[in-house]
Parts: sequence; C-alpha cells; structure tokens
Amino acid sequence: MTTAKIAILMSTYNGQKYLSEQIESIQKQSYSNWQLYIRDDGSTDNTINIIKRYT
Repeated sequence: MTTAKIAILMSTYNGQKYLSEQIESIQKQSYSNWQLYIRDDGSTDNTINIIKRYT
C-alpha cells in the first residue's frame, strides 16, 4: 500500500518564539511521507536563522 505524500505549507512572520516547536512537532508525527514548505513574510527577528537550521 502506498501512502499519499502530504504538502505542509507554513507561513511565518516574526515567529521565532514558537517556530522550532512547530517544526519539531511536525517532525515527530507518526506519518512520515510529507514535505514542509516554509514561506517567510519579511521577518525582522531570528525566524530566518531558525528555518535555516532545519534545512
């Protein structure tokens, strides 16, 4: 049985406070056939650096 690949779309803007927790929560899910796409909307905090740690 083949499982469907899921696309997860995440938008961020100055989300450094919760971003790591959100990404790690997705990674810990039992379903593993997914791709996470993150789009930032011009954050001025540490959001971009956090995203780069997971790529």
